[in-house]
Amino acid sequence: MAGNAEIVSGQPALDPGKLPEEGLDHVHEDWRHAVHMYQPCEGLCISCINGRPGSKWAFQAEGPSAFSVNILLEGRMQAAFDDGAVLDAKAGSAIMMATGSYAKGWDVLDGQSEGAFRMVSIHMPQTAMAGLTGLQMDDLRSRICTVAGDQSHIDAFLGVMPASSGLQRIACDLLGFGCTYPGPCISRDLYLRAKAFEAIACFLRENLAAQQVVLPVPADRPHLIDARALLEKSYDQDWTVQTLARAVGLNEKRLQSGFHAMYGCSVYACLTRIRLDVAITMLQRGTSVTETAISCGFANLSHFSRLFRTHTGISPKQCALGITPKLQRQLAGDGLQ
Repeated sequence: MAGNAEIVSGQPALDPGKLPEEGLDHVHEDWRHAVHMYQPCEGLCISCINGRPGSKWAFQAEGPSAFSVNILLEGRMQAAFDDGAVLDAKAGSAIMMATGSYAKGWDVLDGQSEGAFRMVSIHMPQTAMAGLTGLQMDDLRSRICTVAGDQSHIDAFLGVMPASSGLQRIACDLLGFGCTYPGPCISRDLYLRAKAFEAIACFLRENLAAQQVVLPVPADRPHLIDARALLEKSYDQDWTVQTLARAVGLNEKRLQSGFHAMYGCSVYACLTRIRLDVAITMLQRGTSVTETAISCGFANLSHFSRLFRTHTGISPKQCALGITPKLQRQLAGDGLQ
């Protein structure tokens, strides 16, 4: 799809920040049944795409300085700023876009090659993002944990990284939201705003390095991102630092130090966080405690229950009964067990 810049040329440009106001007129007709757009408060736009369009939707995009997080659950997409590098994203990816000034680019959403397309996009002006988090463009550039993405020639950033199980769960909550009431609705807008901010918080927690931490050398970053993606995909496997390091082509010391630098925790802590996140989802959906423990890679039920209570404040059974867990931001752990 190298020629996608030509595919979108000559078409009316979309401003993601104005889509909820403009409605579906600018959406490709094959995609209209799958698109739902919300603006729960000023400066926050949420676009949910959930369906089987059976085609590709290529469009130009432009707008003032902004920040967006896009969680791609199914399908594929490409995106680029004008004169910038092309980003390829597949299912299970999180795409971050940030611009410090007015910018132009293009997107191609592929709902044809793999049938279903499911994605959530959370978009807000850069000033709103800075007011919410205190993060300016320079902060994002220096601290975001991705292989590449800086578009310094246009004061922009476009990067892709694995979407964690927690982030994917939030996206599923938004895609499954069923309120279609057309008028003002306080409960709907509060829910959507809370979920959008939860998604941004989850994304930043997992992909923003600590203020004073020096990120690993560029050559190591693709391996570290691949390592986390492996843990997200195969959390039920009996990973050790040695087997994970071998799988991604890094030595054990660089893998461990790289995880601390990029993700703020050890390999074991990252795997534990992923497993507990999946366990919470399974328990809330009615899966038994025993089946959940085994499915998430815990061979010992008592160890699972003890670890779950330590890091959520409740037991797995209480979680299954509907009591809300409080998963800690950081999970301790010095090495895989």
